[in-house]
Amino acid sequence: MGEEPSTAMSEVLPLEPKEDSRFGFRLSESIIHAIDRQIVSSGLRLIMFLPAFAAITYFSSWAFSQTSPLFWEDNIEPNIGMGFSTFTASLSFVVLLGYILAVGFHRYRVSISLATFHHMVEQSNIDHRSVQSLQGYDGLLYQLETSMSHHTKSLFLACCSALMLIGVLWNGTSTEFGQLFLLASSSFLVLSVGQHLPTRSTPFNMVEQTGLLAAYTPPVHPSTLNMVFNDLIKTHMDPLLRSQYDEYTKELEQGFKRGINRHFAHEKFLMTLYRHATGLDRKTLESEMGEILKKNGMEFVFNHEVFTLEAWLVLIGLINQRCPAFFRMVDRLKQDLESGREPAMKDLIFEVDMENVVTDKANLFTLFHNLSNKTRTVVFRVQTPNFEPKDLALTYRLEPGETYWWSDEALPLAAEGNEDVLGKMSGLLKDSTVSWQTLIPTTNGDATVSVRLEETNGELLLGRQINVRVRAEFRQWLRTTGSYVAYLFGGFGLVSSVIFMIIQIFDTAV
Repeated sequence: MGEEPSTAMSEVLPLEPKEDSRFGFRLSESIIHAIDRQIVSSGLRLIMFLPAFAAITYFSSWAFSQTSPLFWEDNIEPNIGMGFSTFTASLSFVVLLGYILAVGFHRYRVSISLATFHHMVEQSNIDHRSVQSLQGYDGLLYQLETSMSHHTKSLFLACCSALMLIGVLWNGTSTEFGQLFLLASSSFLVLSVGQHLPTRSTPFNMVEQTGLLAAYTPPVHPSTLNMVFNDLIKTHMDPLLRSQYDEYTKELEQGFKRGINRHFAHEKFLMTLYRHATGLDRKTLESEMGEILKKNGMEFVFNHEVFTLEAWLVLIGLINQRCPAFFRMVDRLKQDLESGREPAMKDLIFEVDMENVVTDKANLFTLFHNLSNKTRTVVFRVQTPNFEPKDLALTYRLEPGETYWWSDEALPLAAEGNEDVLGKMSGLLKDSTVSWQTLIPTTNGDATVSVRLEETNGELLLGRQINVRVRAEFRQWLRTTGSYVAYLFGGFGLVSSVIFMIIQIFDTAV
């Protein structure tokens, strides 16, 4: 997958006289991104390790500013003519230079990715695929530019820390001014780390086709999914990828076999990809795809330069992480079909699910499918004391399905035709009504959500109670808390050093 993104970029950027220079630019970005991912921001994580090591050397320089340890004073100081405190301060300066290089390198990589993003947006406008008008573009652009701003501030504060450390070495670690400069230097370093921490929650790059997904959060989503898998996937795609997906689906439809319902083909295509992501082997994948795609359609899917199988795995994995309730609901239906289990109501399929652990917001998914041959109207009611809205009632008009998408007999996962789990599930999702509601938690701890399916006259058809736990996401909480703590202690230390330095200057003058 490492070499595919640069190839995928060539599809988006048309061939022009300056293609060689742009290709070199993209190649340099892929190399820089690889170094950044393996050494700087991830992997070895020098951007986090170096400040942690510098904290030890800073403390050592302050603790031994008056007298050196005996082992140093007796054995090393006579040979090099340098006290332990001065040595650790010098070591801090070297480590700090390494940190500045790491932050500068990471910022350079981010600036290249941001420039590539703007270039691809401009190119999409030239190709009459306006990305800027798509939902979520403004929020994504703000997120990317905010991340760039954080990196710039982090680099500036790190350079200020190095300048203060020069003041320490100039005045000597044992002097009052030297110790105040040391306090100012450590405060600037803490503030620099505080600027970097928030960016770790939303990393992005333009080397991989899915590189923007982690930084993109859908601002809104449809409350009722018409083409279930398709709508769910498009909601979580960043605007740039979504514009390419629209072109992809248009070409994909040309590869569908004649006589196959377009909506059914889309749902089966995405359902099969999801099953491949959860363990379906390549041979069965190709067999199931061959039931809906012609030969040219198969070649288009498996040889596409942007939406490769690896890109689909990343995308589906991200959606599975963000909306586990939906896939858990789908898996329950799959298990019922595999075992030939009858639904709770003979003429209506009703499934509901929600995350067990809620952090920022809760996603409540509900599926209704009318198994009868008559139109039916039901009321779906949600009541909870721990979320907003506390009372929600939705009325759904359920039309009968075009085909009876259920089986009282056990079905194989994949077989020739649509009399298998993949075929039944695809048709079931096509003809079902799937509701997606967002609930905002008002309290932390244990929470309860009661759901009721009623007739229009208020008669209860089915009721369920969902128990969940509301808590902060640990990594996000740790980064946010760490950032605020860094701002607090760094700011306090910096202000204190300035005040004491002014007092020291006046005392010296007097």
